[in-house]
Amino acid sequence: MAISRADAALLLRRSGFGAPASRIDALVPLSWEEAVEVVLDTSGNPHINAGVPDLDPSNGWWRRYVDMVHFWTDRAATVPAPIQEKMVLFWHGLLCSSLEKVHEHHLMFRQNQVFRYDGLGNWRTLLHRIALDPAMLIYLDNDDNVAESPNENWARELLELFMIGADNVDQADVVESARAWTGHGLTDDDRYVFRPEDHDTTDKTFMGVRRNWFGPEIIDHVLSASTPRWQAAQFLARRLWAFLAHPDPSQQLVNELALVLVNHDFEIRPLLRAIFLRPEFRSERTRTGLVRTPFEYVVAAMQHTGLDAEEIDPQNTLGNMGMALFRPPNVSGWKQNDYWISSANTWGKWHFASGVRWSLFNRGDLEEIRDLPLETSARTALAHFGITDPQPTTLAACTQLLGEQRANDPWAERASALMFPLLTPDFQMA
Repeated sequence: MAISRADAALLLRRSGFGAPASRIDALVPLSWEEAVEVVLDTSGNPHINAGVPDLDPSNGWWRRYVDMVHFWTDRAATVPAPIQEKMVLFWHGLLCSSLEKVHEHHLMFRQNQVFRYDGLGNWRTLLHRIALDPAMLIYLDNDDNVAESPNENWARELLELFMIGADNVDQADVVESARAWTGHGLTDDDRYVFRPEDHDTTDKTFMGVRRNWFGPEIIDHVLSASTPRWQAAQFLARRLWAFLAHPDPSQQLVNELALVLVNHDFEIRPLLRAIFLRPEFRSERTRTGLVRTPFEYVVAAMQHTGLDAEEIDPQNTLGNMGMALFRPPNVSGWKQNDYWISSANTWGKWHFASGVRWSLFNRGDLEEIRDLPLETSARTALAHFGITDPQPTTLAACTQLLGEQRANDPWAERASALMFPLLTPDFQMA
């Protein structure tokens, strides 16, 4: 049975960043199951190395940072299947590193590419790659973790923040895991190297098992031993549901999604499919459950307007909104919903929306709007940004604003029509 336009729009927003009319039209004739397969099919996406920026140090710190942000936002706004970039955003916020400590742009960009390459694959594989990723080695100090002086940072965050949650971690296991991860370091040119002379070769007791543990075996054990395996599956199921649907899922829902992960040996696509196919995913709680992060907000605006990163300079806007890409606030990453509702965030959105307005104004968008009946003018303005079924309060506010300006300052009507929709709750909700 064909799906509704509202359902198609929801799926496109949550599996990507927006719901342009052309993409909604492509999904509406399909069944829900068929639509889910469409959004999960990334075979038509350009190769991850297509258009990568030149991060030569001679380009300067800021130029390299701008190029990294432009590459990511442009790609997110234009790839046929943005679920790939959505998952890059998820992993960037979960398996955190930051340019503030790593310093080297090319290392942070390379980590971002790991998320792009492996983010829809196997969780075990991704964790193994990130464990030895130079940016992560630097960020959580495992490049300095040696037998004579074990450093617990990576070992602790791997278990508490990346895999099973702090409530399931014993300090003794952190200590023993840190000893297992000794010797994994970097060369002078920031390439991974294992130095046997720095590795603790004595027996260690991790999660009740005593042997000469080697760092990567920690990941394998957590994802294979019955108790931590189940805890890990619940952890990831909960985090992904909260990212794609709404926070605080029921324990039964978490358990059922965790079982999907376990039954598919921690493959990510089956979990995503299971999330999208759950009836709860199309519930009212899901539809109203998430505020767009600044990244999602900016990319959605790019999708609906066709503006690219060179035209809107997202590196400044995202920083003003509190989400400087490649520079999360700490190893816990960014939070959700009310984290993005603040006076500073609102000011950042206003500044961004104003810039978008003048780009569209100069391009000639909505030139006919003053010739339309007032409510039609408001609906046209909102639809220009993908808001085709506005909340009654949103439509009323837009109609009132444009009406006042039509009466008092007709020139300003079109300028407001190209800015107001970006500031509505309708556009700020994911």
